[in-house]
Amino acid sequence: MTDRSWRLMQGDTHVGTLLLDHIDQPWLHCRFTATAAWDSVRPVLAAWTQAVESDDSNELAVDEALEAVDALQLALVAVAGSERIDDFLIHVEGDTARFRY
Repeated sequence: MTDRSWRLMQGDTHVGTLLLDHIDQPWLHCRFTATAAWDSVRPVLAAWTQAVESDDSNELAVDEALEAVDALQLALVAVAGSERIDDFLIHVEGDTARFRY
């Protein structure tokens, strides 16, 4: 598998880098390296993951968490090439991430 990596961007701000580790359809599992700007988006993404993975999650909490993530206007931009992904779901936990689009 070729090395594939993406910059997690919020506008012009690089908040982290995802390096593809493996694919388990529909998710792309990656190693994650945060930048100094990561702390500005981390709480919203953590709340999203918590809402989805909670045993007592409810649809309203999940919808609200997803709206908060959407409000961040994140994008994944390929490190090599011109690919840009604007519509995706992402979960980041420590130095791992998974996303689907």
